[in-house]
Amino acid sequence: MIADHGLRTRCIISDDGTAGKYVGALTRGRTGLVVDKDLGVHRDNLLADDLKGSAVLELTAEPVTVETLRNVGSFIRENGLQTVAGLGGGSVMDAVKLAALFTADPALTIFAERHAKRSGLLVLPPIANPKDRPKTILMPSTVGTGAEVSAVACLDTAVGRRLIVSPNLAGDVAMLDAGHLATLPKYLVFEGLLEALLRVAGTMVGSRHSIFDDDAHILIQRIVRLGERLRLYDAPELRLTAARLSMETHTGWALMGRNPYGAKHWYLANELAYVTGTRKMTATAAVIGPIWEEIAHGAAAWGDRLRLQQLWSVVTKAVPDLDSKPGPGINDLMRRWGIFGLQTISEKTLFRTTEAALRNWGGALPMLRGVDAVQIHHILTSAGRGHHVLLGPTGDLRAGKREEVST
Repeated sequence: MIADHGLRTRCIISDDGTAGKYVGALTRGRTGLVVDKDLGVHRDNLLADDLKGSAVLELTAEPVTVETLRNVGSFIRENGLQTVAGLGGGSVMDAVKLAALFTADPALTIFAERHAKRSGLLVLPPIANPKDRPKTILMPSTVGTGAEVSAVACLDTAVGRRLIVSPNLAGDVAMLDAGHLATLPKYLVFEGLLEALLRVAGTMVGSRHSIFDDDAHILIQRIVRLGERLRLYDAPELRLTAARLSMETHTGWALMGRNPYGAKHWYLANELAYVTGTRKMTATAAVIGPIWEEIAHGAAAWGDRLRLQQLWSVVTKAVPDLDSKPGPGINDLMRRWGIFGLQTISEKTLFRTTEAALRNWGGALPMLRGVDAVQIHHILTSAGRGHHVLLGPTGDLRAGKREEVST
């Protein structure tokens, strides 16, 4: 889903490893740092510079739960924080965003608990006192989510994974530092590029013609061309560009005027990831090819066939080696970039995912309106047949990266 936000995020790009020398100028009052526990070097660099003496909370990079929010909320309150800096991937940034908001208005926690069973989407009401929310400075160590500028966040609850929406979730400051991206495994850079690509492509396919279509096509082509450059060589400036393009999918013109629920693949992949316990992009890689195949065959509930073919022609202009058909073509692109999906999907997983997708996003809800159980069953069955060998971006077989699920 895409969401407009009323707050304007200030975006800053710093040289490799220099964020710590500038972040102090962006804070207000007492400041704390919430950081991925595996990013010790980056944490120490920040604490050695402007954040020296700041309170620190380390988190494990895993889906955000209610317990996570309790921990971060307690950290904010006990230290009287007026600024919270977050360093890590999408889950760490989501934890900071949600905890800062819920701490400012505890009534939102009650609202979320009451409405979590109704659907997969929770649109929060306006907070009572926006100025009570701690300032957030978000520093991503990954590519793809754009969580540092988006007005949405994911939360795992007792009834499933929920997408939380509020204009107050957008970070006050988004700081990109090439040094924070340096330790990211290269295959995750490619996954991030695919996530950014599909955010634009999926939303376009699920929306009507827009005067901003050219902007979206150009952004898609820039993402694909960057991925092809990364196949040949890796460099800090290329990773920084990847993060900037990911951020642009939320803040640029490409998604203006679109159907906010247009990227239908996201809702199915979200449920598949939750049911199987796999990463979101692993689930996405499994379902996107089959979904695009269905769209190409005229299944309008998933998206518009002509718009899909138009945007895919933009991709094949950048990479002529790809199949001209969108379904096989996106599989070709993932193969080139070394992105891996699920190898098998059990009947139990298929049933649970279908049920959850329809319960949380289907029926009268706009996200999967028009999609029924038979259609979802067909997509997941097709996704579970992915037994072909995938090669990494340099042609090497990455053993052990294929995932088999028998949940």
